[in-house]
Amino acid sequence: MPRRERPLVADGGVLSQFAVDLRKLREKAGSPPYRELGRRAHYAAGTLSDAAGGRKLPTLAVTRAYVRACEGDVVEWEKRYREVVEELAVAAGSPAVTEGPFRGDASFEPDDADRFFGREDVVERLTGMVASERSAVVSGASGAGKSSVLRAGLVARIRSSGPVILMTPGPFPLGECAARLAELTGEPAGPLRAGLAADAANLHRYAGPDAELLIVVDQFEELFTRCRDRGERDAFLAALDRAARDPDSRVRVVLGVRADFLARCAEIPGLAETLRTAHVRVGAMTTEQLRSAIVRPAAEAGHRVDSALLATLMAETARQAGALALVSRVLRETWQRGAALTLEEYRAAGGITRSLVRVAEDVYDEFDDVRRAAARDLFVRLSEETDGTARHVHRRELDAGPDLDVVVERLVRARLVTVDADGLDLAHDALVRDWPRLRGWLAADRRGLAVHRRLTEATGLWEEANGDPALVYRGARLESVLDWSARARLTGRERRFLDAGVAVRDAEERRGRERARRFRQLGAVVVASGALAVASTVTALARRPVLRSSRSGSS
Repeated sequence: MPRRERPLVADGGVLSQFAVDLRKLREKAGSPPYRELGRRAHYAAGTLSDAAGGRKLPTLAVTRAYVRACEGDVVEWEKRYREVVEELAVAAGSPAVTEGPFRGDASFEPDDADRFFGREDVVERLTGMVASERSAVVSGASGAGKSSVLRAGLVARIRSSGPVILMTPGPFPLGECAARLAELTGEPAGPLRAGLAADAANLHRYAGPDAELLIVVDQFEELFTRCRDRGERDAFLAALDRAARDPDSRVRVVLGVRADFLARCAEIPGLAETLRTAHVRVGAMTTEQLRSAIVRPAAEAGHRVDSALLATLMAETARQAGALALVSRVLRETWQRGAALTLEEYRAAGGITRSLVRVAEDVYDEFDDVRRAAARDLFVRLSEETDGTARHVHRRELDAGPDLDVVVERLVRARLVTVDADGLDLAHDALVRDWPRLRGWLAADRRGLAVHRRLTEATGLWEEANGDPALVYRGARLESVLDWSARARLTGRERRFLDAGVAVRDAEERRGRERARRFRQLGAVVVASGALAVASTVTALARRPVLRSSRSGSS
């Protein structure tokens, strides 16, 4: 029998009321045992029980897990949690700690410049480029920090000396640009948008002849992923190009774009030239840059990162694709426990592993059945089951399609997957090692996973050789994989590879049957020829005259 929950004394305090409401939420869910809640939330039953104990405030991650397991409103409870933290901080006579020096999953904004560290060299290079060039492009893999470089770096520096428009394209980039112009000029957005659509030169005209205006378009890839109106897209591109190239313009344009969209950007004539002449790439942080991004924001807020915590973070994020975003997220969660940046608090908050697992579960639960299947296939492809590490997946290895695109974009926003010009990676190996759902997928069919890996590799070699028939599967291997493929999720290219093997097999069988037919015909001819020869011989012998004995004549 599960033990009874300890009675809670409601003293009217904010902490006890928080615990009371958590218990009510569990009652509303049918009072499932904490062991069952733990199974649903991937937390220990004791941890969830303590969350509703009223003795101390649980972490935000534990609160989310508790609420999700009870089918509550996670967003509403996150808001409630932050209110409780603020009230507790005020009651203790200390400043609220909900904001802190770390941004979590969010990019740094211009007002965050005083806590943005580690990218000083990139910002310096970009600022110098903007001073000498009329247009520039900033690119990098997802999670590398492009948006933070643009916002807390470039915009924060430039806006003190001149007007800046900072925008993202969204589904209606021309309208978004007009709205930002309206904020700058005080003119109505509607007529501004109509003017931009009518004449591309109006963008720099609206800025005025004396203004040195900087237009920063962050997440430029939204022009391809969210804007469905080709006319709107073309008009926006024409306005940017004209503003950056017209001799009378005093507008400079900077675009921030994810690296996997650079090829599409290169297809735009004016932008292709900018990519060649004024292109800043934001790469992975070096060890020293990451150290600075961890230590200096805390120092600016009057706190110190415990040396043991710093060493742990550096070790856990070494050579990981999404290191910066992961560190920012987990440090924010650690800070929210009480602003003590120690290894003990970090582990109590769950660390990078628990943070990743929680986010992965939350995002997976958002998908419908079709997208869950796409997400499962993607996560499995991104994992090396044999050694528990992430595996790089080239874009060409995946089938293009709207469901996969939605899944990839959501996983990128959640900092679970990173993408670059070459392909996709898991943000951290911990997902392969420690996410129970993914471990279950990988364990479900280890033999099939090994077969699939070899098939994917063979498909790539076959494609690189322009479909050389010598590289397709044959014989027993082909038949074995064909039998397995009837139960597997394969991409179109993998199906084509197997189809090529089937075509070669069928052609070889046809040639074999043709050879056998010819051998049979030849055999028949040989037999007929032999029979004819025998018949001819017999006929010749039959017609030969009989010689009589001449012995009697000589007697």
